[in-house]
Amino acid sequence: MKSAFLFLSAVAFCMVLSCNRQANTDPGADATPVKATSGVSNSNSRIVGAEFSQPISLDTANRMITSYLNSVNYPQMDTAVRSLAFNADTLRSYLNDARITSLEFVLAHQLSYLNGGSNRFGKNIGMKPGALTIIAVGLDNNGAVVRNSSNGVYEHAMPCPTNCPNIADGFLH
Repeated sequence: MKSAFLFLSAVAFCMVLSCNRQANTDPGADATPVKATSGVSNSNSRIVGAEFSQPISLDTANRMITSYLNSVNYPQMDTAVRSLAFNADTLRSYLNDARITSLEFVLAHQLSYLNGGSNRFGKNIGMKPGALTIIAVGLDNNGAVVRNSSNGVYEHAMPCPTNCPNIADGFLH
């Protein structure tokens, strides 16, 4: 679970960075109530503070990524998810909705995996690239889901090792 958290943290950082939007870390920036904590979801306030959505250096990101890769025995074993990529234009368009104050990345089973057999629902698949995905969900100040123009949220993240365009070696450059 710890490696999944580190992995998801690195993915979320990269996605937010690729969207070219900075997190608002100034609690006085607007009248929205602020909760300075790192582990609360669906509260009645926006979550900001020293432990939430803060920039880190590439060296720090690479240290975190290397720890995860070592934990899954990469490169000797190349079967665990190393990254999940979203199209940046899709996220930019979604984040243009001013109601979205945070973006949550939720781990999930791919629909194609679930449809592959009746015994797959609820089974632990670890970090299997053909079965694991993330769902991007925009949330408003009250923790309510902000739906996209198709009345839903976003999925279809490209998994690496299946698709590894820029971090094939496991490092951010």
